[in-house]
Amino acid sequence: MNNAITTKPLRLVLFFLMNALLVSALIAQEETSQKDTTVAIPDSLIYWKQGAKFNLTVQQVGLTNWAAGGESSVAVGGGIQAFMSFERDEVVWENRAQIGYGVIRNGGGGNRFEKTDDAIELSSKYSQKFTEKVLMTGAINFRTQMDRGFKIEKIANSSETRRILISDFMAPGYLQTSLGLTFRDAEKGHTATLAPFTGRFTFVLNDSLSTAGAFGIIPGDQIRSEAGISLRGGFQRDIMQNVKLQTNFNLFSNYEKFPNTVVNVEAILNLKVNDFIQSNISSQIIYDDDVIVTRSDGSQGRDWQVKNVINVGFVLSF
Repeated sequence: MNNAITTKPLRLVLFFLMNALLVSALIAQEETSQKDTTVAIPDSLIYWKQGAKFNLTVQQVGLTNWAAGGESSVAVGGGIQAFMSFERDEVVWENRAQIGYGVIRNGGGGNRFEKTDDAIELSSKYSQKFTEKVLMTGAINFRTQMDRGFKIEKIANSSETRRILISDFMAPGYLQTSLGLTFRDAEKGHTATLAPFTGRFTFVLNDSLSTAGAFGIIPGDQIRSEAGISLRGGFQRDIMQNVKLQTNFNLFSNYEKFPNTVVNVEAILNLKVNDFIQSNISSQIIYDDDVIVTRSDGSQGRDWQVKNVINVGFVLSF
């Protein structure tokens, strides 16, 4: 197989970055020699808020004749987070996109690059206000990854290893739609949506994974649909100057298996050095009763999935 990094995920990141840049609007003020004239801002723009953040991290360790031992490595990662929201009178519409991708190569140039991060998440939420804190909300959320994922497995009675395909683009892919009530407190940064009418769809469009019945689908099928109840939300708070804590959670329970619950919780601690250098520490835990994982000791079963990431790098906000 080709040892080079596939360029497709990198092209996708650049594509979404260029689109996010186009979202920003410039409003100019014109002056004449006779008198000052202020350009009126259209009402359609006053109620919109948008922004994006791009981050890039690079790590390189080179060892030559290093007596203490160790291994050279090269790692690179990047991501983009963008939002666009509209609020006017009784209407609130919020849209968010988050894309991340990272790879690492341990050892010399003949070794493979393996991905360390790969995520696409898109969400849209439309609400009608009952009060400033209570709203009726319809929401849609989509999650998948861009590239193939492999697990390194030792071959029995051998020192060699093999790569086992465990994921791919839209394998899995998750689409969740919901209708329910939202409680929000803008001053405290809290929001939560309880949706008793929730549909969850799992996609496994890779033939080998669908044949194996991966991610809880019936072997040979490519789509699994569920109806249930969900609780989704989060909060963010400034702990101190230039330090912000943000959490997001998504809980879903299939009515046929209630109270068995799919859990997805993420916490992110953002540390700002200046406008261009920032660090973030994130942890994510997932539990899905329908997903069988392979543990580090080789055993298989249902278990918690945990991801911890520490990034320090260049950040561009716009």
